[in-house]
Amino acid sequence: MKPVTARGPSVPLVAGVVLLVVALVGGLVLWAVSRGGGLEAEGSTNALPEGGGVRLGATSQDAPQVHVYEDFQCPFCGVLEESVGAELAERAEAGEIGLTVTMMSFLDGSLGNDSSHRAANAALCADDEGAFLDYHAAVFAGQPEQEGAGWTDEELLGFASEAGLTGSALESFTACTQGDAYGDYVEAMQERANRDGVTGTPRLLVDGEQVGDDQMRALMAGPETLDEVLGSTP
Repeated sequence: MKPVTARGPSVPLVAGVVLLVVALVGGLVLWAVSRGGGLEAEGSTNALPEGGGVRLGATSQDAPQVHVYEDFQCPFCGVLEESVGAELAERAEAGEIGLTVTMMSFLDGSLGNDSSHRAANAALCADDEGAFLDYHAAVFAGQPEQEGAGWTDEELLGFASEAGLTGSALESFTACTQGDAYGDYVEAMQERANRDGVTGTPRLLVDGEQVGDDQMRALMAGPETLDEVLGSTP
């Protein structure tokens, strides 16, 4: 089943998506196949070792620890990002939550391109310039309407300007992206997700516990239930 629209869903579309997503969120979007590779690759500034993803915000266990598994080409990941991405980013930047983002790339194999890999590498390059969350948001905002269309190199570089990178930071980002500097770490994130049993996206964990289908449907419809999911008080 291939959704047609992946960006900027209207309210009616979101309503339709959340009816469908209960059958998809638990890992039925697409399956990731473990390749048994290593996890030794070095990541960006805020990347955890062994392909653990990019971690931002509070590190104290007293704060909710949120872990998002996603693929930049996944339409339902785009819906989740549009619904609660800005709120999660704001809370992470305020130190109210810990936010770990694992960018998977298994959709490349199914869609016949390498856009998930290249977008994830570019996001890691943006992390080195202190712009991970802004770049992450820009990529999802620029998700093609047709699933599988992917992004050109020029588009991925252009998202850096939307994320506020200029001058020497933009130059460093461009060199990092064009050189696929974190390509090995992108592969390590996918392998780590495989080993963690993540078979599809989006997947959301709070304090190590997977958010259930009903709550995921609610989050994709809007951010009103986010506090409940995080176990906090508005």
